[in-house]
Amino acid sequence: MKGIFLMILICLYFCPSKIQAQVVYTENIYTYDSLTEDMVELSQTYPELISYKSLTTTEYGRNIWAIKLGHGETSILLNGAHHAREWLTSALLMKMIETYADAYKTKQTIEHLDPNILNGISIWFVPMVNPDGVTLQQFGIHAFPRYLHTELLKMNKRSVNFKRWKANLNGIDLNRQYPANWENIKGVSKKPSYQFYKGSSPLEAKEVKALVDFTYEIKPEIAVSYHSSGNVLFWGFNQWGLTHTTNFTNDYYQIAEKVSGITGYKLEEPASYQQGGGYTDWFVEEFEKPAFTVEIGSLIKENSLPLAAFPSIWERNKSIGLFLAKKAKERKMSLR
Repeated sequence: MKGIFLMILICLYFCPSKIQAQVVYTENIYTYDSLTEDMVELSQTYPELISYKSLTTTEYGRNIWAIKLGHGETSILLNGAHHAREWLTSALLMKMIETYADAYKTKQTIEHLDPNILNGISIWFVPMVNPDGVTLQQFGIHAFPRYLHTELLKMNKRSVNFKRWKANLNGIDLNRQYPANWENIKGVSKKPSYQFYKGSSPLEAKEVKALVDFTYEIKPEIAVSYHSSGNVLFWGFNQWGLTHTTNFTNDYYQIAEKVSGITGYKLEEPASYQQGGGYTDWFVEEFEKPAFTVEIGSLIKENSLPLAAFPSIWERNKSIGLFLAKKAKERKMSLR
């Protein structure tokens, strides 16, 4: 017994990477409360590397959290859960934060990528853009006050099953709220609904306005918006109409090809009828920098992805944050 005890003590001292306590658990439904608790614990576990702030508070009291990983002024921005039923993207981004922080602390690489890049580049995460919608999708109508029930049921076509819910609590589809080609978006609902209503004007939704303002604040070199259904990587939005078209498009496409190669997601440019209103559409048009929309899982009809899909999704995506941080550094240096 003394020998076993001594071995445990030696491992505790010399093998810290093997006994790191896991903070982010992805085996269960990943909720707003789980995210908030995990964020605080991670910031306490890695105080030299992780910090966070609230971008805004929703009308129903939930914060939209932005989490910073790294030390650099140059940054990239990854966001998830614009759509309520796509909360598995939040779990993915939170696991990314913990994994990168642990690799940095224990001096390990992730698929040959060195996390020390975080000394010069920051990765900002907004893991849950739509916390109210996520809460409704996960817990149903009784997670909210009774005075809201009638309107929520109306927007959900009288169904008490909210598993298909995509919008925020006001029935606005947050990824159809950005100014890029907003007026020409097709296939939208004409009134508040569980999905596809683009609102009465761009940036009407508080959640979207907060993310736009934050993007202007940090001016990331690359942006990624994580969604959940289709196993596809979208790139491009009207880049042919931008300044320095050839150089920008070539660089953009090369990065897109590499991300596609790493993840195994099919690389596609959205059809014209799909373009507009989305976060990455707006980012490419506004900043003339690369942005990608990643659909992390198989096409599934009006529901969240199953938890059983997470391990394979994680394997496909676990290095993407560090890879894009490296590309952001290269882009920044090439512009000097």
